[in-house]
Amino acid sequence: MIEHRKGISVAILLIMAPPLVTLIATAHQMIGTGGDGLIRARAVTASAPPATPSPATPGTPAAPATPATPAAPGPAAAPQAAAPPSAPTASAPPKPATPVPGRSAQDFSASRPEWEKFLRDADPQAGKQLAANGKPAAGVQACVACHGQAGITPTGGIFPNLAGLSSEYLAKQLADFRSGSRVQPLMNTVARALTEQEIGQLAAYYGSLAGPPMHVGEFGGEAARKLDVEGDGTRALPACANCHGLRGMGEGPLLPRLAGQSREYFIDQMNAFRSGSRQNDDVGVMRAFAQRLTAGEIEALAAYYAGPAPKPQ
Repeated sequence: MIEHRKGISVAILLIMAPPLVTLIATAHQMIGTGGDGLIRARAVTASAPPATPSPATPGTPAAPATPATPAAPGPAAAPQAAAPPSAPTASAPPKPATPVPGRSAQDFSASRPEWEKFLRDADPQAGKQLAANGKPAAGVQACVACHGQAGITPTGGIFPNLAGLSSEYLAKQLADFRSGSRVQPLMNTVARALTEQEIGQLAAYYGSLAGPPMHVGEFGGEAARKLDVEGDGTRALPACANCHGLRGMGEGPLLPRLAGQSREYFIDQMNAFRSGSRQNDDVGVMRAFAQRLTAGEIEALAAYYAGPAPKPQ
């Protein structure tokens, strides 16, 4: 019985010994060394820059250097011309480091895109006048020439319908055309001729117009309907409706309406995403999705969202 108790005592002592030793060592390190031991982080001191010789004062002769060996007798050397006062005799001091652009680590405010300020106090009526008349002095034709009187292209084609799109989406696209992050030669030229205020006015005007009539789902077949509503998990393709809304009506200010866009425009843009010639999508999601679709599926989705072709006027 006694031996059993001794065994228990030894086991308890062995269990308690390591924490006690650690506690004693830590206390000694903190108290005995005054806090200058390993627990305290050591300050890193910058090494002193190398000393540079001070420039000589103009007109003051420099002290002669002591030769290592006596000079051999001979004709006196011609006196050297003194360096002009403007000649630098010491290296220039280092330039201060250029600050790295970016936000402070303590700045937790939301980052806002540059184009948002274009929409502040934007006048839709001024945008309507600009859309109807253009900006002839800057070589910008009227927007209605390509996008229709009410933002709906009358004959389809590769010109998008602007009516039904949000002001935010339109302002971002015009800003991207202006900066070159979205490339289309005609629109790049137009956007660069517009001021920030004019971009906001046009976006506010077209964003106030109702979109074209909806005929979603009348064409395109079951394959297009399934891609719109269900997607294809085997190819990591989410349902189009997840981002572009039920029946392609749009979802949020920057996820555009697809309903009513012409077949030609839809196919043109999907192929641009697919080839990488259009790169202004958020983190490349549309480029990735377009590459997973077949050409036939893109054409089926174009017909699904567009509905019947418009009648020539």
